[in-house]
Amino acid sequence: MKLAAEEQFLVGGKEIFISSFPGNRDLGVIFEDDGTTGYFYAVNQGGESMVVVDAMHIYNVDDVADKEIAVTGQIFWDEEESAAAMIINGYCHALFDFKRQAGFCRNAYPPSMTQQTEPRELTDDIIQQYFAA
Repeated sequence: MKLAAEEQFLVGGKEIFISSFPGNRDLGVIFEDDGTTGYFYAVNQGGESMVVVDAMHIYNVDDVADKEIAVTGQIFWDEEESAAAMIINGYCHALFDFKRQAGFCRNAYPPSMTQQTEPRELTDDIIQQYFAA
């Protein structure tokens, strides 16, 4: 795993974006907390405008306890820089694989925007496939 981005923030505080586009490529990921929800997006910024490839729900701010305590958000990439994970306080919440065009998150919401046929729910087994030590 390679750490690509890291930031401390308050869940539901000011709007925050954490992004990573490895090797100056057009494909990358963005985490957004807009004050209401937290989402992890796989995006393509090539062409005239940025296109969301997939969106993975992380949390609803109202459901998060201890919002007054800062958290650490991190984006990690696998060694090939083809899959990225969103980790908050050491816990992996979402993962997107650009090769397979497959996105995973803990609550499997919303349905995939890709032609993904495998289950959407992120499990520890899936994480191990990408980030085994």
